[in-house]
Amino acid sequence: MGNLFKNRAFSAVWIAQASSALGGTFATFIISWLVYELSGSKMAMGSIWITFMVPSLLTTLLAGPYLDRFDRKKIMILSEWVRAAVFLVPLILYPLGLLNVWHLYIVAATLGVAEPLFRPTSMAYVAQILPKDRLMKGNSLLEGTMQLMMLIGPALGGLLMSVLGVVPVLSFLVFCMAVSGFVLLFIPSAKKKVASEKKETWFVQFKAGLKFYRIYPVLFWIGILLMISNFSSGAAMPMFLPFVLDHLGGNEFQYGLFMSAFPLGMLLGSLVTGTFNQPKNLRRVMLGSLWMGGVLLALLGWVTTYWMALIVVMFSGFFAMVFTINNTTFYQKRVPDEIRGRVFAVRTLLAQSGMPVGAAFGGLFAEMYSLTALFTLLGILSIITITVAWFAKVFYHLNDEIEEDQATLQVAVTK
Repeated sequence: MGNLFKNRAFSAVWIAQASSALGGTFATFIISWLVYELSGSKMAMGSIWITFMVPSLLTTLLAGPYLDRFDRKKIMILSEWVRAAVFLVPLILYPLGLLNVWHLYIVAATLGVAEPLFRPTSMAYVAQILPKDRLMKGNSLLEGTMQLMMLIGPALGGLLMSVLGVVPVLSFLVFCMAVSGFVLLFIPSAKKKVASEKKETWFVQFKAGLKFYRIYPVLFWIGILLMISNFSSGAAMPMFLPFVLDHLGGNEFQYGLFMSAFPLGMLLGSLVTGTFNQPKNLRRVMLGSLWMGGVLLALLGWVTTYWMALIVVMFSGFFAMVFTINNTTFYQKRVPDEIRGRVFAVRTLLAQSGMPVGAAFGGLFAEMYSLTALFTLLGILSIITITVAWFAKVFYHLNDEIEEDQATLQVAVTK
């Protein structure tokens, strides 16, 4: 790991992502808390997530093809500073007693526009500044650090909420996101020089990203699996606050601790994954991790004690991270640099498109039935999907050797 920090650009991205992740966990915590405090409605909890997810998907769809045209450094800075600025709205209105739920919808929609610019751009930037033999270690360190911040954030946010109130939490998250953008000012610019400077239309550029999935169809089907998995996540995550407060009888600090359990599992997963080389049987590791996630989600619906719920969620995070790191590295090693932004944007679009549908379904289903029924149904859906995928021939290509002739691959994509 020490060799990674000799790369100054990587070190700056690492610091920026850590600060951004800490602020982001405060953001998720405080928005959920404020919406439930002001409305008390499970439907409102689901709809605030939809308000974030729909603009996120639209931004991914429209901006994705252009991410390779602009300076990746500037895109990341813009994303962080917009996120910092929008939280000034609740920071100013809440102590004045003027904050309403509709203000929070504006905040969520703005975050939905700004946040998806950062993730595919940062992945493409890291793949550009690190050699391929260090990508697994680099991804493990970045993901592990991000999950460490996400581990600290919710519990710290819950503690600050219970002791100091809402304003310190809002102030701290604005500071974290502003610092993230400031640190990124010192990394080298990363606008890739391409052979052709002609201006292509949105459709032509997006199609170039899509063509890559013809060459590696297994990546398309992994995206479909993620879509279904994220449908379950999108339905379950907005319900975690009422799950802790109502189903388990917890308080704000216990909710924060509960939200920290998943990142703790992800941190452990990143440490384990970063210790070993990429597994030879990726199919078994990736599909097995998703399958275990479904089992644990179904189990969560039947848990009635707070500490058992923490354990279940922690193991869910562990298996989610094992899948995430291996999946990201699989992409980075196979996608030519010139189209990484577009391909990662298509990947994000595929993976996240199930989340707003899930959020709408989860809020409605939980209001009509129960959280136990919701979590059980979502877990069974994931289990069935991954079981079917296990026997599908296309997923055996996860164990294929990497394409060595990247020039030939690039020509095939851009034709």
